[in-house]
Amino acid sequence: MDRYRYFIFNQKNMVVLGLFQVAFSTVCIGSGFIDGLFRTESHLSKTRAPIWAGMVMGVPGVLALFSSQRKNPVLVNVLIAASITSCVAILVVVVYSSLTLNYGEEEELSSAPVHVIHTKFVLNKVVKGANIAMLAASICSAFVVLVMAYLGCRSLPRCSCYDSVTGMVSQEP
Repeated sequence: MDRYRYFIFNQKNMVVLGLFQVAFSTVCIGSGFIDGLFRTESHLSKTRAPIWAGMVMGVPGVLALFSSQRKNPVLVNVLIAASITSCVAILVVVVYSSLTLNYGEEEELSSAPVHVIHTKFVLNKVVKGANIAMLAASICSAFVVLVMAYLGCRSLPRCSCYDSVTGMVSQEP
């Protein structure tokens, strides 16, 4: 009977955290598409790292939504592993957006027509805005993923705060 014991997941918190994580990964994927579409071609921009990393960042959010409803310890363990993997993907996005914030966009256009100069200026600002959005979303996502992993670890029976007799969180004096 002990293996079917109800976990200590706070459903509302995990649903909110899962939705935030999916939203941050969507911002990262959307900004990655904008970055790839409007950035001048370089070796770093051809990797499309923010798009792939954004997809990896979304996995813990989806798992948090499922684990808040199913109360399955295997699903919680997978959530914790996906959160650690998502931290690596977040690091990739932070490094990419930091490196490409100014990389490859400054170009001398003194002999170009005025409308080309204005178009390049606007596209340069769009790409910088996309990189700033990726950077902000990945930093917020790192906080959310770490909180999800912490809550997942607390809900497992092997956690020191889990009381195997009652299935509740043991009160600390």
